[in-house]
This record gives sequence, C-alpha cells and structure tokens, in this order.
Amino acid sequence: MLGRRHALAAVLAAGALVVAGCSSGSPKATVTKTVHPTGPTLLTVAVYGPPQVITAYAKIAADFTAKHPGTVVNVQPYDTATAAERALASSIAAGDPPDAFLSPLDQLPGLEKAGSIRRLDQLLGERGVDFGDGYQRWALEAYSSQNALQCMPVDASPLVVYVNTDLVDMTKVTTPGGNPVTATGGWTLDEFATAARTASVRGVKGVYVAPTLEQIAPFLFSGGGKVVDDVDNPTTLTLGKGKDESSLEKLLELVRDPQATFSEQQIDKRSALARFKGGSLGMMLGYRDLTPELRDQQDLHFDVMPMPKVSGKATVGESNGLCLSSKSPHPSKTADFLAYAVSDDASTLLAQTGYTVPVNLDVVHSDSFLQAGQQPLNAAVFSANVRYIEQLPTVPAWSGVEAATTPLLTRLFYDPVIDPLADRLTAIDDASAALFVPPTPTATPTSSPSAN
Repeated sequence: MLGRRHALAAVLAAGALVVAGCSSGSPKATVTKTVHPTGPTLLTVAVYGPPQVITAYAKIAADFTAKHPGTVVNVQPYDTATAAERALASSIAAGDPPDAFLSPLDQLPGLEKAGSIRRLDQLLGERGVDFGDGYQRWALEAYSSQNALQCMPVDASPLVVYVNTDLVDMTKVTTPGGNPVTATGGWTLDEFATAARTASVRGVKGVYVAPTLEQIAPFLFSGGGKVVDDVDNPTTLTLGKGKDESSLEKLLELVRDPQATFSEQQIDKRSALARFKGGSLGMMLGYRDLTPELRDQQDLHFDVMPMPKVSGKATVGESNGLCLSSKSPHPSKTADFLAYAVSDDASTLLAQTGYTVPVNLDVVHSDSFLQAGQQPLNAAVFSANVRYIEQLPTVPAWSGVEAATTPLLTRLFYDPVIDPLADRLTAIDDASAALFVPPTPTATPTSSPSAN
C-alpha cells in the first residue's frame, strides 16, 4: 500500500487530469437519450454530532435541495459517531446503506476493506473541488489511500491546550531575556511546566494530561519519536525506544509533580473537565468540540495554546469525512451533494456552530470560524496547527491497544516509584505486540474417521 502522501499526490494528479480533460477542444460524440418523466431523486445522508451540528447539516441539505430541484436530500441524524457506525453496519448488512455518510477517520480502513465506499477524487475533481489549495492538506492525505481520495474530509481539529486565563499568567512564564510566550509562537515543554507550577496555588492545580496514548502522543512526536513501529502496519508500541523514552521522561516530571497536578483519587472524584470549568484547574488538553461547552460556563475565561514543544511542533487530531456508499444507486447526484457540503456556504454553517474546524481554507480563516469577540480569542491556533498533526494508527486493533495501555500509563503517572522507567516502558511495548496480531480464526471441528 502506498503511503498517504504518495496517495495524495496521485489524487492531485488525477484532479489535474480531470480539469485538463474538461478544457480539451476534442470533439464530443452526440448521444441521444429517451427522457422519461420521473419524480425527484431522493438521497439519504447519515450524519452525527450535537444538535447544533445536526441542524447545520439539515440546513446544508435544504440549501442543496433548493439549488437542485431534481434532488431531495434526507438527513439521518445520530447523536454520536458510535451510534452512526452501528446503524451504518446494520444498513450495509441489510443491503440498504445511505447514499452518503459521515465517518471518523479511524473507520476508513474497515470501510475500504469491506468495499463499502466509492473513491471520490475524480468525481469531486469533475465538480471543481480544489484539492490543491482549497482544503487542509493533512486531512486530504489522511483520507487518501490506494492512489485515491476515499472520503472527503469535512473537518480536522488538532489537540490543543485549553488555558484558564484567570489562573495562568503568560507574562510569568517567559524567562528573563526570552521571547514572550504567545499563541502564535507557541511554547516549550519547560515553559508549559512553568505555567502549570505558577498557576498552582491553594486549591488550584496547574495542569492535567490524561494517561492515554492519544494525549501523550504529541509529546512523543514533538521529541522525534514514533509511538508505534509503523503507523500503517503497526506491530508494537515503541515507548521504550530512544527518543520516545526521553520525551516521556520529561513529561512524567511534570504530570507526577503533586504540586502541579491533581492526584488520581482527586480526578476520580471530580473530573478534570469539571475542575477546569469550576476554576480549579489551569490547563487541560482538548479539541475544538470542547469550545461550546466551555463558552456556556458562566464566569469562565479561557483561551487556547498549541501543544508544547519538546523539540519540534507536533500534535494529534480528530477528523470526520463524508463518504459515498459503493451501493448508492445515484453516485453522480450524491457526488454533487458532497461537493456542495465542503463549499464555502456549507462549511460556513458548520464553522458557525463552534464545534468544528472546517478543512475549507477560505472558511477556516474567516470570521465564521474565528468568531472575533468570543472565547477563545486565539481560535486561529486550531487552523494553524492542523499542519502539525501526526497520524496515529487507524488499524482495527488500535482501539484495543489504547484501552489496554491506559491502565499501564496510569500507573506511570501515579505510582510512587516507577524506576527503572526503561523496564516499565519495555514491558508496555512487549504487552502491546500481542494486541496488534489479528486473532487466528477458530477451525471448525470435523469428524475423524472411525477406528478399525
């Protein structure tokens, strides 16, 4: 399988060929068709999200229908991606999937393997979708494989640091003679740690980082590590290998500091999010979809910062894309809708909800997304850091690896003694290897010949 970057290059080339073909002066054959009067084409599109996002998709569908009287788009809403995935699996099994559906990035390999989706690069290229300069490159790469764009990304949010600005004073973080710490320039892990410790006063702690692979991964990537041996075909975690171990050691110095962080028991009693909203936690990590909930919290003043740097800039991300079902009887009209769903008008509706970071570059740099005067004031941090997203595995085994590793990382964060660290990390790596191996199918027992 070609890597994501090679696949995207093929997509861009295909798009160029489509444009060239449309502008060609070669003669076209005349085809006579017999037209039979029919009613409008009904398309079904499955989406998920909070009510504001569902409402935005419903408006997108209605606007598209108004512009295309021969097509009616029916939106199937679900509260969560998990609920949508279950419904999709059932509809595929029944042979009646929706024409298009929203899907998180981690579901892409399974959809490809099952042949459930139709490639989109040529279809969208024919409809003027600008793969070269109009959309976030990382998201296009993430949804590309086998020399094709498999689904069209709609949004892509990097993991960032949410900061309670009443508790964290950035002027106290800057070292004497150093450059001021800003959302644009970012900060180092040392500066991040300084911010956490200076914010920690009676009843208040400065920072919370969850003991999960997702939240420690940016620190590992920033330090030059890899998290797994091969992101496309992983066979083991690499936490105990070289730069990963060094980066983890630096992070653990902060998250194990009782002066800067709450204990495991305190977090079990009251979550980090509840403490952040209540004004007793200075910083926590999160995605864009956390913004509306924090805005609703009375008297909470917050902003966002990029992930701190161990060495270079790095983070992880969440992304959702619209996929065209391989079973849709209306691929052309569905592609028309998908092209509209990532247009400026449609992306603006999603941006205005405050939950998403559109991949449409014109919209993500507009006030529809930046929302001047609303918190966070530095919303541009989201769009600016999509380019630094590093890909975590999307193989089916990954969710199991994450779940099994979290208790082991929790012990690293909270056990009184973890020396020697190298042995602990090697044990986690070794334990992960078995989780990446697909289970061996159980053989069906057969009757043995009767003995003479």
